[in-house]
Amino acid sequence: MPESIESFLSAVHRTFAEVTRRAPDYFTTQPLRASTPPVGAVAAVADAFGARLLTTTAEEFTAIDELVERRRCDPTESIPGGEPAGGWARWRLDQGRRTALRAARAAHLARAMDRRTARHEGRSVHYRVCGQGPLLVLVTALGHTDEVWYPLAERLLHGRRVAMWDAGERDPSGRPWTLAGQLADVDAVLHAEGVRSCDVIGWCSGAQVALEYAHRRPGAVRAAVLLNGSYPRAGADAASRYERDLAAVCASVVARPERASRALRMLAGAGAVLPLPADEHLAAVEVLARTPPGLASVLRRPFRDADALVNYSHQLSELWRRRLPGPGASLPPLLSLAAGFDRVAAPEPPRALLPLLAGRHGELVGATHYSMLDRPEVVAAVCAAFFDDPTHDPAHDPTREAAGEAAGGPIGAPREIVWGAPVADVSPPAVQESINEGVTP
Repeated sequence: MPESIESFLSAVHRTFAEVTRRAPDYFTTQPLRASTPPVGAVAAVADAFGARLLTTTAEEFTAIDELVERRRCDPTESIPGGEPAGGWARWRLDQGRRTALRAARAAHLARAMDRRTARHEGRSVHYRVCGQGPLLVLVTALGHTDEVWYPLAERLLHGRRVAMWDAGERDPSGRPWTLAGQLADVDAVLHAEGVRSCDVIGWCSGAQVALEYAHRRPGAVRAAVLLNGSYPRAGADAASRYERDLAAVCASVVARPERASRALRMLAGAGAVLPLPADEHLAAVEVLARTPPGLASVLRRPFRDADALVNYSHQLSELWRRRLPGPGASLPPLLSLAAGFDRVAAPEPPRALLPLLAGRHGELVGATHYSMLDRPEVVAAVCAAFFDDPTHDPAHDPTREAAGEAAGGPIGAPREIVWGAPVADVSPPAVQESINEGVTP
């Protein structure tokens, strides 16, 4: 559809909010750029955001400008649009209120969901469930709680029953909960819900758990999304710096658990926010690649104390020692979603995974490892479209839209997804060099 000033500002607003969460003063010194913006957009951007808008060619775009351009409905055609009552500054305040309301709904979800218990092998799985329809299981990364799912789950409830729980940490005897135990947890929840099959989304190491479950339980998984998956990688596979460092740390802690406290002290210093580079293009990449603020307590849970790190090291080392399953007729359709600026997991799937994907691999442009928290509307739209038709190849339909329940209409997601394209490893160090120097055997 043609582009109005309001639709252009909507693309700017999403990007402006994402950037200023990470670097509040970014646009006080840096401009936005756009190709053929609607008439009046320069003044509207200044009024709504206090930012400068320059009309340039795509060759001059930073990563932030490219993200705005992808979010525009149609940069080649525009229609007249008048200024709303109260001006564009008031319009921006209204957009902020809607965003805050959506965030409040997601935060309330945990309290609104039913709390249920599934039991197996002497262990109780305490899970949350909400909604009506086919069951969708959200498999949390090792060491994490289901808190990481709230914004995404709230957007996937329409026509689905969503279940999620904290990743298992220890068995009843106090030993690390193994991969077999993680799979048994899924079995227990399906049995408790009275279903034989489900759709699955697995995040980070939970993506490999989801893949293993689909491989070992033929027919129990109808379709699975592997979100920002972190997997065992052969020597020829691309791996992020973080994955390499974390594998070394975990191996060291497994070999000598007394090293856990020292490892934690080193890890604690790895998350310092560095000044932005002077180069504008590098600064734009750095801003988009930063971890969203306010998530420290959630994301550092596997490293909350020495005992947790020892347990996590055993679990992750066991998972990464396993080879990925080979191709098989029993595997359901799989969709891999990665993030272009992932500093935790390499965006490229391992070569052993590619035959299982049948070309269904997408990169969320300019996103981080935590896209389900930072861009839940896009991830939800893509996942919903895939679950509605798992046989459809998204690479063949770049204009597909998926219905969003509370958005009041279609959500255009695919412009932010690059399907089947090779992804460069742009991940800078996420863990300091001193971790390897001080902890690796």
